[in-house]
Amino acid sequence: MISSPLILFRCDGSYEIGLGHVMRCLTLANELKDNHECRILFAIRRGPIGVEVVRQNGYEILVSNEERDFDYASWLKEIVVNSGALALVLDVRDNLHRTAVDELRDLGVLIVIIDDSSERRLSADLGFYPPVPQVRSLDWLDFTGELYVGWEWVVLRKDCTNLPKRKQGNEQSTVLITMGSSDPAGLTLKAVKALDLVNGEFDAVVALGPAFRHHEELTNLLANTRFSCRVCQNCGSLPALMAEADLAVASFGVTAYELAAMGVPAIYLCLTEDHAKSASAFEEAGISTSLGVHNCVSEYNLAIAISELLNNKMGRIFKAKQCKKLIDGQGSKRIASIILNKLLKHDAGI
Repeated sequence: MISSPLILFRCDGSYEIGLGHVMRCLTLANELKDNHECRILFAIRRGPIGVEVVRQNGYEILVSNEERDFDYASWLKEIVVNSGALALVLDVRDNLHRTAVDELRDLGVLIVIIDDSSERRLSADLGFYPPVPQVRSLDWLDFTGELYVGWEWVVLRKDCTNLPKRKQGNEQSTVLITMGSSDPAGLTLKAVKALDLVNGEFDAVVALGPAFRHHEELTNLLANTRFSCRVCQNCGSLPALMAEADLAVASFGVTAYELAAMGVPAIYLCLTEDHAKSASAFEEAGISTSLGVHNCVSEYNLAIAISELLNNKMGRIFKAKQCKKLIDGQGSKRIASIILNKLLKHDAGI
């Protein structure tokens, strides 16, 4: 195989969709670069936030210049051909058509998809998925690649595996509120209001992402709450805050897997029905509680769920142990090894 193969990552990160896809790709990119000597290139269409985060990590980025007649498939194909990329990692939720992926695969490019339910998944060489219900319900009849489904394929930041979790003692419990990088639905505000309805003593930490836009409302809310609360925005590592938490109230997404890896039992609010279906896998595994789509959950019902978990220390300890059993945080290592082995076989004509 050619030394230092170039791997192209296609992902987006914006206020509307958050940074989950970007962070996941960065973790896998770091693994491929640091431990397998791969060269890395990113292609991004949406979101200056995502572009900035990738640049801060030192990677080259090609950003689309989308004029009226922008041709997505041609843009991506041109990048692949001009860069000489041997593999394309797709972690997107957009309208890239399956035929465009077929064309790239026909050029000999290894196609890797991460948690993708669109038709283009059927044209991939490698597919990696968490064990969520949607994967089982998809039609895989035309799929000719290799499919990997399970908790062991979840890609998480290294911070989620190398930070020691605080042991739960007799001190006051800490509740972490974390609703993603942008929190477009204002779920942080709902969680703070719900906490104010919870009986008992506890500390709260509110983690705000870089694109949070509800500062004034949050400030006004916290000025009148009865509980102690610390607000953190860009104040270091989110996993470090998770390590100090006894339980979390969170928006379902990549953060859910990170909390599980850190052994933090959580209550999830979901932005979409699709997220709610995915969150049901966490409930089925006995590691968290999902309340479903956020606009169907009242502050009162959220407060009840928080109270039940807060007052059930043994239940939290059990859930934390179950979390650690399921997710070991080594997904990026496993996926990187499979990608490199597959490239080796491609090069050998196997």
